[in-house]
Amino acid sequence: MRKDAFELLRNIHCASQNKVSKPHKFALLLAIIELYDKDPKRPNAFQIDKELELIFELKFGQIAPEIPFSSSMIEIPFYYLQGDGFWHLHIKPGKENKYNEIKCNHNNRFTKKRILEIFSYASLSEEFDYLFREKSSRKLAENILIEAYRSKLTNSDFVNSACNHALASNQFVQYLNSLQRSGGSNENALAESQACNKHFATIHVPHPLAVIIYEELNRPEGRHVILTGHAGDGKSTIALEVYKRLRDFPSDTPLQLPLKPREDVGAISIIKDLSERDKREDQTLLDELTGGKRRFLLVSNTGTLLDLIKANPERFHASEVSLESMVLNAISSESGEAPLSLGATDFRVFNLALMDNLALARKIFTNMLAPERWEQCGTCEHRNFCPIFLNVSLLRANNYRAVERIFLAYRRMYEYGTRLTIRQFAEHLSYMLTAGLDMADIARFSAPGNGLVLTRHLFFNRFFGDDGGKKDAASQEMLAVQAIEKQGFGERPAPGWEHRLWLHSSGPEFKLGFEAIEDVFAELRRRGRGARNQDGAVREQVRRILFFLYDFKSEEQNYLSQYLNSPTLLEWYGWQGEEAHLGFGERDNLEQKIYHVLQEHFTGVRLPEGSRQNDRRLYVTLSRRRNEVRQSAQIVLAQVDWSTATVLELRESKNASGERRNDLVLKGKDRIKGVELVLPVPFLDYVMLRHFGELGEVLDASYRQRLERFKAQVHNQAAAADDERIMLVRLRTDHTFRRQHFSVNKGCLEVRDVL
Repeated sequence: MRKDAFELLRNIHCASQNKVSKPHKFALLLAIIELYDKDPKRPNAFQIDKELELIFELKFGQIAPEIPFSSSMIEIPFYYLQGDGFWHLHIKPGKENKYNEIKCNHNNRFTKKRILEIFSYASLSEEFDYLFREKSSRKLAENILIEAYRSKLTNSDFVNSACNHALASNQFVQYLNSLQRSGGSNENALAESQACNKHFATIHVPHPLAVIIYEELNRPEGRHVILTGHAGDGKSTIALEVYKRLRDFPSDTPLQLPLKPREDVGAISIIKDLSERDKREDQTLLDELTGGKRRFLLVSNTGTLLDLIKANPERFHASEVSLESMVLNAISSESGEAPLSLGATDFRVFNLALMDNLALARKIFTNMLAPERWEQCGTCEHRNFCPIFLNVSLLRANNYRAVERIFLAYRRMYEYGTRLTIRQFAEHLSYMLTAGLDMADIARFSAPGNGLVLTRHLFFNRFFGDDGGKKDAASQEMLAVQAIEKQGFGERPAPGWEHRLWLHSSGPEFKLGFEAIEDVFAELRRRGRGARNQDGAVREQVRRILFFLYDFKSEEQNYLSQYLNSPTLLEWYGWQGEEAHLGFGERDNLEQKIYHVLQEHFTGVRLPEGSRQNDRRLYVTLSRRRNEVRQSAQIVLAQVDWSTATVLELRESKNASGERRNDLVLKGKDRIKGVELVLPVPFLDYVMLRHFGELGEVLDASYRQRLERFKAQVHNQAAAADDERIMLVRLRTDHTFRRQHFSVNKGCLEVRDVL
């Protein structure tokens, strides 16, 4: 697509009234783009009907909320857009005289009724029709239209100078709003749009995989690369990075045009989305893949990739079932990377969905908060009562303490199986900063001296998708907000902290270390202390502020653990340093608690915490798996000495992008050498909560299956070394086990206690 088309969009002739630019043409073109979104194969013919009018009015309200709705007459742009050179009106046969009569009479105008009477339809030029049918070009055109209108609005002498100053003061706020669905649009959520956006480089973080893929494609003996993952994981962004490296383009320079479905650079080709390919060219693509003369980066979801490969088993000399199994095994590799050989064709497969992306998301957030993004806000007349600027200031304060707490919460979600994509992170993080507001909103509704109103838009509430009391309807569509609600953050009671927060005699006041919020925090605490206080939302805001902003001493860290519903997350976090190791006391404490839970699980018997066994054996017994029935005596299938047969250690692992982590592993020795049990955060939390006596805690089914597998492995290896005697263990009233051996000797049953 030629650059001329985009330049025409940037330079649309825009009428004005009272020096205010009219949005009508922009709204109509945005509506046309949405029609192509719904059906890219639709005919290039448009008439004023209910569907077009409805979408036009919606787009009008999104880009120009300050203009009364009655002004949004669709006939104005429908007729006058022809003056921009790419919109053509087709006159019905026999209506030429009527058309010329109205056109020449300046007292008449083309009303909607006359347009329907005179014109059969309107159409786009061939160039623009092609432009709007291609998804990436369509998104870029949408971005250009929105930015072009805002630019015209900003440059006009708007009588409402406060609103106009706000729009002109920080365009980065508008960009952040375009990443989320809380405002009028989320046009920059897709990588196709980001590629040509000048603001994208300000938050973009180079992905380590881009270098790895680039080097693989350029190696003399290199392989094809398959890049897969969930929608929003950043596949297209990585493809864009690789393309820029191949073209030797600066990484922070936006492209003039988005990537085409296929980009060829020398002997290397990038298919940016395999699902967008022309299937009629599949045989040519397969010829190139198997021919060995070109290297390909294929960006694809699992289904599309499988469809292409399974449909051509003769190309890869294997059956459909074998091909499917090989592809799925490669995509499912725990590290996120695996080799894949299909016949004589070799691939290197990367699956972003299996990679920890929290470090990348944090770097993106740091870029959002960078001082150079907010220099203009520091001189804005509204800065003292602007929630956006206050959010940025709070998040940057005290060495980014609040950012650390935000990502602790994200980490808890990740360890419990909730993985957000980069797009979902970007949406949620930008929403926390702006709450969907722009500077024009702030100029309209803000007033000095009303700090409690500001809290409705501050990040510690917007993290949860509400204003401290009422849910924000737009945010409830965000998957991040939905996932956070399921975590139950702050629901676990912390009685000691409740006393300190609400009793007047609880000691010195809390100081957050940020003057702008101290008075608000004190007022919220005062309201929460009221004897007749029935507003739980006020107290919840106080707990949130404390979690995100307060500097807890080392002995006070339990508040963070309680709030996160994870007794061991901070401990796990401390194991992630390069020189991390388990201290002797820490190891012994963990071993005792893990042994206790394993013994309960293996025998099906609840053992009170603190009960001391007369030995340190771990028994695998024949039990009925019914906790409500006391099973005092059980047959022992296998036993191991816990003290000598197991050891706890930290094990380092890396994913395909080089991201490292340490996990706690229970390793078997001696009789059960080779048996291992990885102890993730949810399991460790279960262990600690059982230690605290919370009987209602249950393990997720997947972790119970891991325990059963570990139990079976212990049984298989330990039982092999046992003799033919039968051992019983009996649970005594003091909650210790008594062992007895039963054997038959010369026809007599012998029973003896085992010391």
